[in-house]
Amino acid sequence: MERFRVATTQFHVRHMDVERNLEAHLRFIGQAADAACDLVVFPELSVTGHNSTPEVTRAAEPSDGPIYQAIHERARGRGIVVAYGFCELFRGTHYNAYALVGPDGMIGIQRKVHASFDEFFRFRQAYEWSVFNLGFCRIGTAICHDSDFFESWRILNLKGAEVVLLPHANRKMFGSDGTMTFDGSEREASSEELLRFQEELVKERPDPPRLHDVLARDNGVFAVFSDQVGFDGDSTHVGGAYVLAPDGSMLTRTEVGLESSMIWVDLDPAILRKVRENPVFSLLKRRPETYAELTVPL
Repeated sequence: MERFRVATTQFHVRHMDVERNLEAHLRFIGQAADAACDLVVFPELSVTGHNSTPEVTRAAEPSDGPIYQAIHERARGRGIVVAYGFCELFRGTHYNAYALVGPDGMIGIQRKVHASFDEFFRFRQAYEWSVFNLGFCRIGTAICHDSDFFESWRILNLKGAEVVLLPHANRKMFGSDGTMTFDGSEREASSEELLRFQEELVKERPDPPRLHDVLARDNGVFAVFSDQVGFDGDSTHVGGAYVLAPDGSMLTRTEVGLESSMIWVDLDPAILRKVRENPVFSLLKRRPETYAELTVPL
């Protein structure tokens, strides 16, 4: 890995408005390039949108379709790598897909492996994990619910990832009493409720969510989180963006707010080397010969 600058976004996606979403991507790509970033990261399904309706697949297109063409043109013109989410039409079905596109074209695609809630009814689940060499780093992706499984992080690490992207489209809903519910009576959060929720997260957890910082440290990887934010016309998204170091510490994070925003930070390979050369680093002490039960289906 070489030292490089990464930008990540809290991004307001509009339901059923691919043209507007794509336009916003192109604008942020330009801003990231102006800030001398080598990579800019967008959320899960950032171009085509994410919600609970059958229309979530309406804007599906092949990986080399118009969305790719527009992003590749901007990436080539600005000399930057772009990571974005879209609904992919592939082999007659739909995938929650995440693409890496650079100046020379498509670098690779990761399709979501672990479906969450209504995604079972909208998307095909993938079966493969990929790590791509960008030249300045090796990168893998755990899309939203994928990042909840330690196995996702571990396999990406074992395949050579030095950076793990965490694109999200976290949806926030409340019951009539103002608390989270999944009993069928939930409603979308208001802007005021969502802002209060963000403020409580920062106040109660000034450091990153325990799951992500532990897994970043356990696997010795940088982690780049990017989430959709606000009401998209159908669903409400929590928001936030941050970057974690391989020791689990927070390098940078977005401020509380409901507007699209972008932050960036330099990633230093010396931090990666220090963590991985530690004699108590977990991967140096693995006993894979004892892990056979992990691959046995329930």
